Order: sequence, then C-alpha cells, then structure tokens
Amino acid sequence: MLEDVVIVGVTMALVEIVKRLALRVMAEDAVKQIVVPLAVLGIAAALNAANCYFFGDPTALRQAVAEGIKWGAVAAGVYGLGKAALGKS
Repeated sequence: MLEDVVIVGVTMALVEIVKRLALRVMAEDAVKQIVVPLAVLGIAAALNAANCYFFGDPTALRQAVAEGIKWGAVAAGVYGLGKAALGKS
C-alpha cells in the first residue's frame, strides 16, 4: 500500500485544483466554507479506498474510507498551518 503521507500530499494538490475550478463558478465564501471541506474529506476517502482496493485488502474498504477521512482532516490541518505560518490565513 502507498504511504499515508502520499495520500495527504495528493489530497492537498487535488483540493487546490478543485478549489481553483470552483472559484470560476462560485463565490469565494461558498468555496471556502462548503466546497473545500467536502473536497478534502471526499478526495482523501476516495484515494485511500482506491489505495486499499488496488494495493491492499479489497474487503477492508469501509475501514479504508474511515482512515481516508482521518487523513483528509490531517491534510486540512497541514494546509491550514502552512497558510498561518505564511500569514495568508
């Protein structure tokens, strides 16, 4: 299976892409309050489930989705800390 750090990193990159695409069609407040949190958790859960399916035990998908949500929360925290450290929050 892929390392959890890979899931976190790919999640952060994909959420940034989703955010930029959503900003083209939605207001900035809606994107920050609705789209980004849902995208973080959804993308991380999907990536971890795919990771489990292809590289691990396909019967443990429910556990993989739960772990993905946890790693999505970690990705959001890392992203928030980085923005705060740069003074962009």
